[in-house]
Amino acid sequence: MNIGLDNSTLSDLLHYRAIHQPNQIAYTFLTDGSTKEIAITYAELDLKSRAVASKLQLNSNIGARILLLYPPGLEFIVAFFGCIYAGRVAVPVYPPRPNHSLSRLQAIIADARATIALATTSVLSNVEQGFAEFPDLHNISWITTDNRLFRKFATR
Repeated sequence: MNIGLDNSTLSDLLHYRAIHQPNQIAYTFLTDGSTKEIAITYAELDLKSRAVASKLQLNSNIGARILLLYPPGLEFIVAFFGCIYAGRVAVPVYPPRPNHSLSRLQAIIADARATIALATTSVLSNVEQGFAEFPDLHNISWITTDNRLFRKFATR
C-alpha cells in the first residue's frame, strides 16, 4: 500500500491518516477480547497525541525518557504517540498494583533516568501513597493525561 510518504515514520503515518482518513477508526480497545469498548479515530488520536507532545515539549528536552504508566487502553496509545511527536523516548511501565511496594518503579525510574511520568489520575493517586517511603519518586515530574486539562505535579 502506497500512502504517499517516502521513508515514513510513525508520526508521519499518523499525521497522514489524520488528514486523509480522519474519521476512520485507528484503534479499538476490547475489554474482554471480544466486546468493543471504546475506539479512537485517526483525527482524535492525532489531536490528543499532539496535546501530550505539546506538554512534553514544554517540560522536557528532546530525547528525554518519559515513563508511561497506564493500564491497558487507549490512553497508553495517545501517550505513546505524544512521545513520538515530541521526540521523547517512551518507557512503558505497567502501573504498580495498589498497596504493593513501589521499589520496582523506583528502580525503573533510576535505570531509565526518566524525567517525567505520564499517568492516569488513578495511577498517580496509587503512586502518591508511596512518595514518603520512596524519595526517588519525587525526582521526576508527574503529568496526568486523563483529565480535560493536563495536571502537572512537580515533585522535585
